[in-house]
Amino acid sequence: MITEEPAITTVTTDPDAREASDPESSGSRGERARRWVRGAIERNLENVGRPYAEIDTAPAALAEPAWWRRFGLWFPLAVFALTRLITAGIVMVTQGSQLGLPASNGILRIMFPTEPAPGYWTVMGNWDGQWYQEIATHGYPTVLPRVIDGSIDMNPWAFFPVYPMAVGGIMRLTGLSFYVAGGLLSMLLGAAAMVVLFRLVDRTVGRWEAVVTVVGLCTFISAPILQATYTESLALLLVAVLLTQLRARHYWWVAGLLVVLALSRNVVAAMAPVIIAHLVVRWHQEQDLSRWTKGALIALAAFSGALFALWPGVIALVTGVPNAYSQTLVAWRVSSAIQLRSWWDYLLLAYGWIGAVAGVVALGVFAWFMLTHRTWRWGPEIWGWAGAYPAYQLLVTNPGFSRLRYAILAFPFTLLIAWFLGLRPWRRWRVVLLCGIAVLGIAQQAWYIDNFILVTHLTGQIAFP
Repeated sequence: MITEEPAITTVTTDPDAREASDPESSGSRGERARRWVRGAIERNLENVGRPYAEIDTAPAALAEPAWWRRFGLWFPLAVFALTRLITAGIVMVTQGSQLGLPASNGILRIMFPTEPAPGYWTVMGNWDGQWYQEIATHGYPTVLPRVIDGSIDMNPWAFFPVYPMAVGGIMRLTGLSFYVAGGLLSMLLGAAAMVVLFRLVDRTVGRWEAVVTVVGLCTFISAPILQATYTESLALLLVAVLLTQLRARHYWWVAGLLVVLALSRNVVAAMAPVIIAHLVVRWHQEQDLSRWTKGALIALAAFSGALFALWPGVIALVTGVPNAYSQTLVAWRVSSAIQLRSWWDYLLLAYGWIGAVAGVVALGVFAWFMLTHRTWRWGPEIWGWAGAYPAYQLLVTNPGFSRLRYAILAFPFTLLIAWFLGLRPWRRWRVVLLCGIAVLGIAQQAWYIDNFILVTHLTGQIAFP
């Protein structure tokens, strides 16, 4: 059942590796550092836009540089660190406008009151962070809270356990506060996700696409959530590792990771079409694929779909209420029904027939693009996720502010940007254009922080991440 692809090893001619080992290398430390950075950029630009398998693997080439000098490691980490520092600076400048949040304010459910202008760490623990703090500190209730009419009230069971329980463990081991422990964990998970995504896209599609993926995600409008006490960083890492392991045909690892994902975010069912896409392509490529392997992959896809019920089943078992999860979601006015009609109604109400028709046309164009040769290089795993995850969101979520946050997991959208920037009319300017997109994204993040993360008013419409 567990069959691995032949490993692809990149062996890159690295003059810097020779220089590092040459005792006669001259120049000051600063000059050597400048030469190394300049050489690294020049060498990696040679691979921009080329599939991983086409990158030089000649036996005569020298060995790879030390791990800390590899472009696939330091580039995604550098981009993530730089963008998160910028975001932290924006939060520290604007946090003075946040209100004090008393326990009883009539609008928001506050379990852990905060002072006005509470500082960076506390601001990044706003909103759902309050519930994750409740879980990390006190765990889940065994008796469901109810309101006067007997219906189930808002409670921690609406939130999946892996992230808050991990934060709770760090708090007990280190003595750190929830805000610091949760924020640091999110940033570490986000940094790891960028490294794994870069490696996945680099090996599957190409170096240019990997660069755009990391830059696009780190400067996306809702990317500040990757350093907040939310589950986006964890979910992005799990999705990236899952796709990587599926591509490597490590199916037992995939099964285990699916369980972790099912207890982290409500997106595990979207992995079922991805596994089916993987099976179809492998079946097509390997005419002698065994029946046992086919059956195992079909079972794995079914297992992914069935895991949708894992967390609701745990809640029912602990609380003794069979529909506890769905009733808990009702307290947040979240329906378990198919939500596709709500998107049509929203476009019709907000933008009229022009908006509704434009939405249908956009879906059609996306579907057409996904079926063209332009997406073949993505591989069945990324291609499957690119289609399955947006479709899943359209079916199970309704329009709202949180959709910007959910879009973080739709990372293949960056491949559309990479393709567009690579078109002949502006190909020579693509790096400059990508930098412009990044600057625009950072500006949007400032707006997102001010309007969605900070709590600046308790009247009128209140936006949340």
